[in-house]
Amino acid sequence: MKIINEKGKLFGLINIIDLITIFLIIALVLGALYKFKGNDISVLGSNKTKEMEYVVRLIPNYEYFFEQYNVEDKLVQDKRVLDATITDIKIEDYYKAVEDENGVVSIQKHPLYKQAFITIKATVSDKDPIFKLGEQEIRVGCSNFVRTKLCEMPGFIYEVKK
Repeated sequence: MKIINEKGKLFGLINIIDLITIFLIIALVLGALYKFKGNDISVLGSNKTKEMEYVVRLIPNYEYFFEQYNVEDKLVQDKRVLDATITDIKIEDYYKAVEDENGVVSIQKHPLYKQAFITIKATVSDKDPIFKLGEQEIRVGCSNFVRTKLCEMPGFIYEVKK
């Protein structure tokens, strides 16, 4: 039996042009799903999720910037609202190590900067070995941008509550 017969059919069953067309249509559909749903394509894999609470310590900055966040603000990413809500905001004094002219190091309060700890409750992706919210990994020590409709600031995940 020939692989392609004289009529151009693969194994005598389907035309090779039709087969290529079917593969192109499937590729287009999967590409459109990936474009509009990101990595959350449930057709390709499981869509396991888990509710989780974590704390992000924002990079020290002026208190005014931290005051732009509000409890109950939703997080956003790539023009979509994520299933994540700010549940608590703590703004504290920022202390840093300062060395004097004698080489003695002391901890002193920064005269302008504050630090903020933002608690976020979110439904994260649990299908990979790493928890993810949108495109960001949720692990202690990972950098994390806290983005809302009005504000975006960088920080690091300080604590993951189970």
